[in-house]
Amino acid sequence: MGLFDIFKKKNNDENTLFSQISKYKEYIITFIIMQKQGNYAPIAAYEKPNGEITGFLYLMETGNAYTLSVAESISKMERSFEVQLQADVIKSYAIFYHSQFNNDNNHQIAIQDHELKAITIAYNYKNGVAGKIGIPYNFDNEDIGYQTFIEFTKEQNDIIFTAQRKPGHDYFQHTETLAVPETVNSIGLKIKKANNYDLVNTWCSIFGFNRYRQPGGSQVLTECFALALHEGKKQTKGNITVSSLDFGDVTFNAIQVDGQAKTIEPVIKTNDYVDVENKEIFEWENVDNLEAVISGSGRNTFGVHYFATDYAVNRELYLSQAKHLVKFSGILFVLDEYTKKSEGKGLLADDFCALMPSQDLPNYGCLDFVGILEDFKETSLLPTNSLKGYILKVRLIDHPEIINCFTIDMYVTPENMRFTELKKGMHLTGMFQLQGRIVQ
Repeated sequence: MGLFDIFKKKNNDENTLFSQISKYKEYIITFIIMQKQGNYAPIAAYEKPNGEITGFLYLMETGNAYTLSVAESISKMERSFEVQLQADVIKSYAIFYHSQFNNDNNHQIAIQDHELKAITIAYNYKNGVAGKIGIPYNFDNEDIGYQTFIEFTKEQNDIIFTAQRKPGHDYFQHTETLAVPETVNSIGLKIKKANNYDLVNTWCSIFGFNRYRQPGGSQVLTECFALALHEGKKQTKGNITVSSLDFGDVTFNAIQVDGQAKTIEPVIKTNDYVDVENKEIFEWENVDNLEAVISGSGRNTFGVHYFATDYAVNRELYLSQAKHLVKFSGILFVLDEYTKKSEGKGLLADDFCALMPSQDLPNYGCLDFVGILEDFKETSLLPTNSLKGYILKVRLIDHPEIINCFTIDMYVTPENMRFTELKKGMHLTGMFQLQGRIVQ
């Protein structure tokens, strides 16, 4: 064998599919661990010119409010890596995502749960051919069974799947933080986007957290959704239809776009309203911008941060005008009796009230409060009147010159109360979601 043949053989060995994929064996194990932990986000890794493998991950700047779709993440990674590959900044890369692959050529991204069939690795390396390779898996109750690469021998698969991760090693040395989409419109409103929010906690507060989270606990909401769509009172604006089930003090509003069901919202009825100037709107892209949390000022005195229950039908009004008269009500996530007599340096006044953004769920229009119970009454929900609760009138802000500066109606189910007996004039504390809708 000549010297040229030796170099040729070495070059061919370096470029075999196994030699390239096996470089990323620890990331294959990492991605499997992520899936077992319930994390299905795509990841990537690349090879530097010196042979070092570096993990890559996208992060969003505001926690879980907004995430790139899997397709967006993969496309963004691939474009960036291809530029670096051509410029000799990296030697190879691998992108890991969940797909519909089933030992066939279908490496389409898995969007729905029933489409989850495999881990796909999209790869490319210098002087090589870009491609995709898959690891099929199947679900058995809570367990996941993984197959191996059909392209590799048993010995080669053993090398990959018995790889050990380094204890304490940071496998994502390279992260890129992406900004949440944000614009300022023509009237100066700041418009932000969220695509990872929902109303699960809101509905838990309507039905009771323990009840709703039990197996089958959400079935009652599914039934109400269907009932609203078929028998609810209709309001149509353009291609949007709101179908309402009226339970007296509370309505359940099912929302459709072009006849397609999109979401359902609980609305606590009220006649209380204040003048508001909105400053920021957080639209929920994952429900087609039909829902939003809005921040602004009330009575030019205090801050408000509320879930707009009429955003589906009044979106253009919210976007084109900052000042509105807004009806406010609330849904209590947790309610307790406020018994602490002093706080800070001095004794609290008998009429002490306080309102502040929630420490736990600030992005959902939730607020922590100390307030005074002005009045209350029992109420019943559902067609059978089987869900019992209370409507409380709670004073949240005292103002020396404004009577009832901010007193609103709130719904609470007894399950979410940490005490049993309501009394007029008592001090209350807890967390609630503030609801708002434009007076019309």
